[in-house]
Amino acid sequence: MALLRRHLLAVLAAAAVSACASGASSVRDFVADGAAPRRDMSVAVLPFENLSAHPHAGQIIAQLVAGELYGRRLFAQIEESEIRRRLVEKRLDGKELGRDTVAREVAEALAVDGVLVGSVQDFGYRYGLKPDPVVAVTTRLVGRDGSVHWGGSFSVVGAASGAGDTVTATAQRLAAAIADRLAARTAQAR
Repeated sequence: MALLRRHLLAVLAAAAVSACASGASSVRDFVADGAAPRRDMSVAVLPFENLSAHPHAGQIIAQLVAGELYGRRLFAQIEESEIRRRLVEKRLDGKELGRDTVAREVAEALAVDGVLVGSVQDFGYRYGLKPDPVVAVTTRLVGRDGSVHWGGSFSVVGAASGAGDTVTATAQRLAAAIADRLAARTAQAR
């Protein structure tokens, strides 16, 4: 009986380690009725609002998401330096870009069909027995008319750092998940 109990505990421990090593994620998204995103849209990915402790998390996530969208050729995108140039030219300071009304104004100023805006709630390590990288983001695709075409919330917990996962690798997986969901929702809107 003791041998069976030890064997059962070993199997449970191995399962727990395996679950921790693979990381966990949570994805929730939606597409607005009648305003679903289209593949022919021109889109600007704006820096995400940073609500995390990392000083550059909003910029990092926005760049990763923009790269993922670009790699999939999902939208006609405006390059980051061009976005900054046009915002300065139009005298938009970039504060509160995540608000739908401001996003609408920015889309109009940039002459794009929509802007991808969002916020980063978590970007760092969660400490327990071993530190786990964790990244959490909410994002929306807001049209020039102010309608929200698509939105979602995403969180990814990477494998413990002892397993070799980093916040950057976790953020890259999260950016890929955002692009995957947006691509799937855009494909449905054809």
